[in-house]
Amino acid sequence: MTYPVDLRRNCLSAAVLLLLVACVDDGTRRTQDPADPDTPVEHRLTVQIAGSGAGHVQSTPVGIDCGLQCSAVYAEGTAVSLRATPVADATFAGWSGACTGTAACIVTMDRERLVGARFESLPAGAPEGLWLSGDLHVHDDHSSDGSGPRQLADDRGPGNVAISDQLRFAETLGLDFLPLTDHRTYDQHYDPTWRSAALLLIPGEEANGSPHATVHGAVDTVVQGGGEDLRRLQQSIWAAHGQAAVWITAHPDDGELDDAGLPNARAQAVGIDLVETWNRASNVEREIDYAEERWNAGYRFGIAGASDNHFRELWLAAGPGMPTTRVFAAARRERALLDGLAAGRTRLSSDPFGPQVRLEADFQNDGVFEALGGDEVFVPANRAFTLRVVVENALGSTVQVYAAPGRSAGPLASFSPSLPELEASYELPLVTGSAPSWYRVEVRGFGPPQAYDTTDVPVSAIPPPQNLPDQLRATSSPIFVSPAPVAAAGEAQLPADSGLADGAELALGDAGLFAGFPDLAVAGTRQHLVAEQHDRDGTHILYRRRLASGAWSEPQTLSHSGAARFAKVAARGDAVWVVWQDEAAGQQPRQPAIHLRRSSDGGVSWAEPELLRGGSFRAEHPALALTPDGAAVVAWQEIREGEPFDVFVQVLGRDELPLNLSREGKSFSAADPLDSRSARYPASVWPAVAVADDGRITVAWQDNRDDPDPLWTGSAFNGEGTDPDNWQVVLRSRAAGSATWQAALTLGAADRADRHPTLAYDAGGVLVLAWDSRPLQSSGADPVVLATHSLAAGGFAAPAPVAAGTQGMGLHPRLGRDASGTVEVVWSDSRSADWRWRILRARRMEGVWNDAALIPSRGNNQWPVTAGGAVAFAGTRGAQRLQRDRTQQIFWLGAPQAPLAAGAP
Repeated sequence: MTYPVDLRRNCLSAAVLLLLVACVDDGTRRTQDPADPDTPVEHRLTVQIAGSGAGHVQSTPVGIDCGLQCSAVYAEGTAVSLRATPVADATFAGWSGACTGTAACIVTMDRERLVGARFESLPAGAPEGLWLSGDLHVHDDHSSDGSGPRQLADDRGPGNVAISDQLRFAETLGLDFLPLTDHRTYDQHYDPTWRSAALLLIPGEEANGSPHATVHGAVDTVVQGGGEDLRRLQQSIWAAHGQAAVWITAHPDDGELDDAGLPNARAQAVGIDLVETWNRASNVEREIDYAEERWNAGYRFGIAGASDNHFRELWLAAGPGMPTTRVFAAARRERALLDGLAAGRTRLSSDPFGPQVRLEADFQNDGVFEALGGDEVFVPANRAFTLRVVVENALGSTVQVYAAPGRSAGPLASFSPSLPELEASYELPLVTGSAPSWYRVEVRGFGPPQAYDTTDVPVSAIPPPQNLPDQLRATSSPIFVSPAPVAAAGEAQLPADSGLADGAELALGDAGLFAGFPDLAVAGTRQHLVAEQHDRDGTHILYRRRLASGAWSEPQTLSHSGAARFAKVAARGDAVWVVWQDEAAGQQPRQPAIHLRRSSDGGVSWAEPELLRGGSFRAEHPALALTPDGAAVVAWQEIREGEPFDVFVQVLGRDELPLNLSREGKSFSAADPLDSRSARYPASVWPAVAVADDGRITVAWQDNRDDPDPLWTGSAFNGEGTDPDNWQVVLRSRAAGSATWQAALTLGAADRADRHPTLAYDAGGVLVLAWDSRPLQSSGADPVVLATHSLAAGGFAAPAPVAAGTQGMGLHPRLGRDASGTVEVVWSDSRSADWRWRILRARRMEGVWNDAALIPSRGNNQWPVTAGGAVAFAGTRGAQRLQRDRTQQIFWLGAPQAPLAAGAP
């Protein structure tokens, strides 16, 4: 038996040393067996990060991932390469200790080594970007209570607010962007009328049964499961952030406050990006008070404006853009807009044409105002700085500047713009304190009184209108100032992270940035990993390859534009293929196309990207597999004007044109002019593809054609109908060597939403399918992962849960094969006692799913994929804070050392 001992910490007694090791003082770690004096010698490498900036250091071979893991032990003689990556606002200033300069650091481990890495903050300059105007909370008839006639008829009347109605009104007002935030549904984005050349359209949803929130930039609906209020709310926030989406608290006076007007348990959720402090259908004064109280409690978020419009009858008083939210974005594209929202860089005005105000600050005293409203600035106490307020079109109004604790202490300063100033600027010299603080501004003046939605608020409960000369006309997110990062009070209410060291390697992604939606392929001894990373320049597809030795190649960017997403990879021998969706031509209108790139030398070099499918339509969410002889099979979802989403497939090199797999038997029609909800556009989305060893091909997708009112949460005379839709899993197969696809087969249940299918063939040719499934209940119900398999006699076994037991949500399963051809499934699961999302994995051995095993990772871990027995997933363990740190990276975990034992199904 061998006894590993770290002798830097443990110099044992002389008697024990005779049996184990000799105590040394040179940092050497020896693993020595008395019977074998030639056991290897190991040395410790330690990295220390210094400087005013932030960054991280990784090693090849793996071991160092600093700041998570800054020390590791390597065998004597190992050449360790260190790579330093600064965050966006820092630069790498150089190595010290065992390395110098700024080039790659290579250390030979012939003794204990210490390496210093210095990162310095870049001088802050004036922000570069533009202000984009829009509305963050708008409904259409895809919401169950979408319009006046439906609300008056208990949701059984016709609809009169179509998607096109809200978009055209926003275009008329000159808005730049618009989400449609329908209640607990993503289906509005599957409607062919979700299209505009004048507006930057971003995905939106009003999520959760209670409390409500608007989510922007998600790739699918955010499911709210069961359980206590704070737990299910916090898990929803983490699930949204796992999709790189922005979470906004909607009308907090109706959800986060108790009857006495004090924050309730829901108000303790951490990680909120913005709060609606100006919802046109709610009490704006209570919403402002709520935000100030939360800021004083250490929460750091920006503010949002919301018309919360359901009714075309109110367009002139509370239509889209009333109030207007302006967002400071680095560019006119979705990711830049979402990043501006996540940073809280917002300002609000009563409408697009009314008074406007913005807040800026100069903390370097160089005349450059580098901070905007929403920014969080860390500076020492007693530093002089200048706060600047700039107002436009505010003649006759009063400008008031507040500092923590807010309105209860009265304004810090007041100004009254006068003729002939169309734009007025005011500067306030201030000094930072030792306690966290914040500064904000609002403009008040003559204007219409606040509107209220009396369907949710009784007339008797509406406070009297304020004096017309003292209406809120414009406001800005605060600038937060403190000597160090601040924790939110709610962090004390959340269970501590109980995650453990899981042995996973950091494979892709940089500190301070989002990396997500990985995919993994195995060919021989090589692992091929792709994922998307978001930065100031947009969204990019990254690739990395891992050799049997454990060495990783340098990360490589495969996409050329800043709007590439949802990559898939497949490999066979030296052939490696990657596909993704891209909007290289811009995002107005939204017309993503399918691109691919191939390597013929195992991922060492790549041919230029090719356009597989694109035009004046949307082609999205590609899926990819390779036939035994290396032909690429690509499937995707596609929608054209006046048509529904369909699933297309093409075997490259064999099929001259793509084939529409889902159109057969599907009927669709535009809306009757008298009822927007009478439109019928059944959607076929989220395709997946698998190829058997004998060449059989199967494509699966989720499909709602059997729903009584597909894409709608109800219709005229039918009330709320199904909510969500009755999604089912549909698949079609093609025999080896054939060009003909067999008839479609539908799986799933009519009383459940069966979504996100995944499939794989095992080594014996059995086709295994899995998906997540939930009752037709919009919130408060946990989805589970179901699986089935093909039968030798034909057809499929009855779907059954892969894992039973502890309650929790199971989402986004992915199937893959290990090295023996055994099928494994991994998925995101919320059952952990500390509320974090973690990865569960199970294997199908001898026709039975074994007991699911939890990967006990730190942080939140989502969107897993498996291949060759390895697992890749997106995780937040590198984030330093629970709020305002969007760090998410891709981690790789090898096959278990021992097979997972077979257990009960």
